[in-house]
Amino acid sequence: MTNSIKNNHTENFFSLLGLPVSFSVDKKSLTENYHDIQKSIHPDKFANASDLERRLSVQKAAQINDALETLKNPTQRSIYLLSLYGIELGENNNSVDPAFLMEQMELRENLSQVSDKADPLDALDTILEDVKSRINQTINSLETLFQQLLSDDEKNEDELLKKLTPQVLKMQFLNRLQEECMNKEEDLADQI
Repeated sequence: MTNSIKNNHTENFFSLLGLPVSFSVDKKSLTENYHDIQKSIHPDKFANASDLERRLSVQKAAQINDALETLKNPTQRSIYLLSLYGIELGENNNSVDPAFLMEQMELRENLSQVSDKADPLDALDTILEDVKSRINQTINSLETLFQQLLSDDEKNEDELLKKLTPQVLKMQFLNRLQEECMNKEEDLADQI
């Protein structure tokens, strides 16, 4: 792929918040940089400015907010990083391993049957811990792959991007499953 992010000097969410392009983000620096930038461009500072300057201030504040929300979430950050390489994840992307999809179906089936268990909350906790463990494993995998991708060696870029896409899709699946577990937990708590 010839349009590597390393050769692309356009403004991105990382540069906007004064951070290096990386899957690993220093959350303290992210938050501090965000607050510093927000103070400097806050629309109140432009109360006596022209309409154009006020509008630009509001737009920049919105862009900074979008950058923060994207970079603080590992899944959104990984999707964004892929987009910097021209990869857009669509609804019909079939890059996920069929074995992983089968695991997801089994986990969802177990989740749907949790109410029938003797201790539904305990059964749900077991499923939720499994999902959290899988999320952590996927984050570790993403971190390693993105670190390799963003290194100086570009000859494996296409191969790494092909490995990253299914990992990001896995992360999306796992996040949805975790959310379903949390919703189920609320439902079970309402029944008690």
